[in-house]
Amino acid sequence: MSTIASTAGRRVVFVIYAVAVAVSALFGYVLGYVVRPNVLDGTVGSLGPITFALTPLNLAIYGAVMVGLTLGVLLVLVSYASQYDDATPTDVDVDAEE
Repeated sequence: MSTIASTAGRRVVFVIYAVAVAVSALFGYVLGYVVRPNVLDGTVGSLGPITFALTPLNLAIYGAVMVGLTLGVLLVLVSYASQYDDATPTDVDVDAEE
């Protein structure tokens, strides 16, 4: 039974991860739509040596990639650390604790 709960828990975490990436892409698109009038004056975004125009599509991709990478790295680290979890509960007699 713990295998089913473990699998369901991981599935929920990955669904939340996917939803967070999708929401960040949506917010990026909306932000790009809002700042689009400012693009006429030559405003560009940059990430290190990479520069890009502030269009809705570019900001949606930027938001999805940045949130996806950040949360993805954290998700991989937590997944790796959870392999070494040794705090599993032992068989405890509930009646003995009362």
